[in-house]
Amino acid sequence: MTKLLNIIIIVLAVALIAVILYPQIQESRPKTVRFACDSSVSSLPFLVGIEESLFVKNRIIPELVFYSDPDQALQDLFAGNVEVGAFPWSTVFKRMLTQHETLKVFMSENFRQSLPVDAVVVLAKSRIKVLSDLKKKKLGYPPQFRDYVKPFLRTINLQGEITEVEFPLSALTSKLRSGEIDAAWLLEPIICTLDTSEFHILQEGTLPKYVSAPFPGTAVGFNPVLISKKVLLSRLKISTDAAVALVETKPEKAKLILGKYFSDCKNDCKLCRIPELQRLVGINKPAVSALATRLKDSTSVFNSDIETKNIFVEPVRLTR
Repeated sequence: MTKLLNIIIIVLAVALIAVILYPQIQESRPKTVRFACDSSVSSLPFLVGIEESLFVKNRIIPELVFYSDPDQALQDLFAGNVEVGAFPWSTVFKRMLTQHETLKVFMSENFRQSLPVDAVVVLAKSRIKVLSDLKKKKLGYPPQFRDYVKPFLRTINLQGEITEVEFPLSALTSKLRSGEIDAAWLLEPIICTLDTSEFHILQEGTLPKYVSAPFPGTAVGFNPVLISKKVLLSRLKISTDAAVALVETKPEKAKLILGKYFSDCKNDCKLCRIPELQRLVGINKPAVSALATRLKDSTSVFNSDIETKNIFVEPVRLTR
């Protein structure tokens, strides 16, 4: 009887230990994280994290999911099809207004006027020499800029005077070349590949100059359902902070990584300009708020005030 009792005690002890340790074991295992990104320089932190094994070192198995439409990408994030992503700030604002869903942001990308990553481009042989010459012309733009076209045209007094045409970023130069559009609003790494004998940059840094300055280009964040997964979020922050550090200290290496993913700029990515990457504590929150106000004042899509303070992750959520 005593022997049987001892066996029962041992079995119960083992079971108790298993119950206590199992969640910790599960939590320590590598986790798959799907990253929503586009074919632009905004995806650079994710690409660097993958190529330098920064995610793997922190027990994250990264999977890239490319989108041409940022609205669809954010919709998929809230549907649970991806966990983390890089999105235009306007896309984040729209989701808040239309679906009452808020991306939890832990990084932002600043598009600087001093090192512009966007530009309006025309053919070198074009008669369009200044922005006002765009009147009655066709302006092509990528989905990333769809919410910024009207504020831009309003600032240069051409609202309603230009035909706006949306194409995927990768298709814009061919559309310009074929004459389907008269000007193209581009984003790196497309600009660095341009043949200057064929294309002419009409205006660099259009977003910070004519839409909002300083211009918060991209929000990097995750699905709010992850907010309780502190260990995973800590790994994510460590990995992305390391990626940002590499971009800051070794920009030429980061550009080579960009060229590995986007073959069109493989030989030219050393000329690519990259945005300023702002970690959570360094995000220019007044600039984000100013952009939200600018969009509300410039387009009917944003028809009410946007409260931005609840967008940003509390730093304590990203530590174990």
